[in-house]
Amino acid sequence: MVKTYNVGIIGCGDIAVGAPQQRPVPPFQDEQFFSHTASLALIPRVQIVGFCDVLPEKLDRVKATWEMRWPDANLYTDYREMLQKEDLDILTVATPDTSHATMTIDGAQAGVKGIFCEKPMATSLEDADSMIAACDKAGTVLSVNHSRRWSPLYHRVKDEIRSGAIGTLGTIVGTLGGPRAMLFRNGGHVVDTIRFFAESEPIKVFARLEEGYDDWDRYKGVGGGSASEHTKNDSEPGASGFILFKNGVRAFYVGTKRTFEMFSFQLSGPNGQIYITDRSASRTTGDRAIGEGMSQPLLPKDYQVQGLSAAYEELIDNIEGGGTGMSSGKDARETLRIIFSFLDSHQDGSSMVNFSEQVD
Repeated sequence: MVKTYNVGIIGCGDIAVGAPQQRPVPPFQDEQFFSHTASLALIPRVQIVGFCDVLPEKLDRVKATWEMRWPDANLYTDYREMLQKEDLDILTVATPDTSHATMTIDGAQAGVKGIFCEKPMATSLEDADSMIAACDKAGTVLSVNHSRRWSPLYHRVKDEIRSGAIGTLGTIVGTLGGPRAMLFRNGGHVVDTIRFFAESEPIKVFARLEEGYDDWDRYKGVGGGSASEHTKNDSEPGASGFILFKNGVRAFYVGTKRTFEMFSFQLSGPNGQIYITDRSASRTTGDRAIGEGMSQPLLPKDYQVQGLSAAYEELIDNIEGGGTGMSSGKDARETLRIIFSFLDSHQDGSSMVNFSEQVD
């Protein structure tokens, strides 16, 4: 008999409970599933038994949107009450970032088997360490939503790099443009994807924040709201940064608000270059100097599930059989460490931060 996993969701913003996107986004022909609830609805072996938010109006929206699919789900304004009353297997933490640590630790101590936490996982490395320690002690699987790690297209590009299609990877340029190019809230996706492609340990970084943020030395954790709320881009800075990896890969982070809105990566080796966005990827090889470069589109290989649905399927598999997920707490902590090192570098005149000299 297949086990059914009970899920509780804390935080009822768009990313947590939004309905499927009705207007197809090219190259897709059907509606897309971006929220946690919509993605969980695609998995037969889960059921959402509880939603929690401190704002009653958000719970009213949950009921209006999802009552037909999850008629027996209970609504809570206190997540501790939900942890106490519901027999949860999986806890989703999709709240403002300042509360991730407390809720994750409480969930682990309550006996939840798996926790899926929104990114960034915490607002300090100390909180990240506490979350990891609590989950390790309780035997709870912790996964963090760095979503490109469950994208078939991004895995196709990684396969191309591993195959040597462009030679040994030399440089990565990750670009985040537009008003939402905020270092922690959205820049974390870029830094984590750079790590995903580099497949090595960072050893040195330096960075410069955008003008007007010279005294900005900590993340205040304003995330967790709706997409429209995230456009309040003065809450945190954009940044330009450099990461040197142990395997020699040099990565450049370009997060600039006053530019064209985009999310892209340029990966270069001696024999070619790959360019990827969330919608498409292409590989260029040949001798561009004499006009013989050829560009070829890269398409994802066959897959059964992607995005958040794949993340939850993986979480369940890790609960049942052990193993480490694609975006574990320790992985997310390393991404966070790079971003905090960007802040340290900026505060020290954009000096180079040597990871081997840091007190970890």
